[in-house]
Amino acid sequence: MTSTITHIVLFKYRPSITWSDFESHFETFQSLRTKCLHPETGKPYMLSMRMGKNRSWEPFSKGMTHAFVLEFASQEDLDYYLLHDPVHREFSQNAGPLIEDSLVVDIRDGVLFGPKAKRPSGQGEYRGSCHCGELEWMAKLDVAEHVLCHCQTCQKLGGGAYSCNQIIPRGDLSVTKGEPGCYMYTGASVMPEKVIVRTLLLEGGSEMPATGEIFPEGKLAWVKDLKESMPNGV
Repeated sequence: MTSTITHIVLFKYRPSITWSDFESHFETFQSLRTKCLHPETGKPYMLSMRMGKNRSWEPFSKGMTHAFVLEFASQEDLDYYLLHDPVHREFSQNAGPLIEDSLVVDIRDGVLFGPKAKRPSGQGEYRGSCHCGELEWMAKLDVAEHVLCHCQTCQKLGGGAYSCNQIIPRGDLSVTKGEPGCYMYTGASVMPEKVIVRTLLLEGGSEMPATGEIFPEGKLAWVKDLKESMPNGV
């Protein structure tokens, strides 16, 4: 069985893009085939690249206008391309404003059953999951630590005296499995660009230290000796 991975990307571009923007974008995309270099060999590691505009008359495109088909020798090479390659990272950042929607499918020829690939953890990234395992996510933390929250909302949501949290930028949290059900929190200052991560649900969460507290006025009377054990206090 081949280990080659075919990485299929479909884009729906914004209608406001100029012709010169398209030309520059496609030229840069095509150059990734030779400019993306393997960190160990220093040579191009993308096996092939094909691209083109959708020309199907069937009404099933879901609005996608262009397709890009890339081949990699292994899942490890594809993971490097997606997560670490500086050339691809710069391209993605520049392409983001041009793209209205996208769809990505990775296949291994002939493999019709089995689990999908797991997203590898990068530096400062931690994989988490809910109790039943139907929802999984990846959170990027600057410091692996717990901040204990004593607010009434966290007490009611978790059914505990406090919760172990961190507040991080929305872009640093990605759902890797399942569809989250959303609870819109409006009890305090609204920060739409931020999300609250339950750090105790992350891999290694039980070993992370608790370094601070917030909303200490909501602390239950029998919760004692927490402040003394935390280097950052309240």
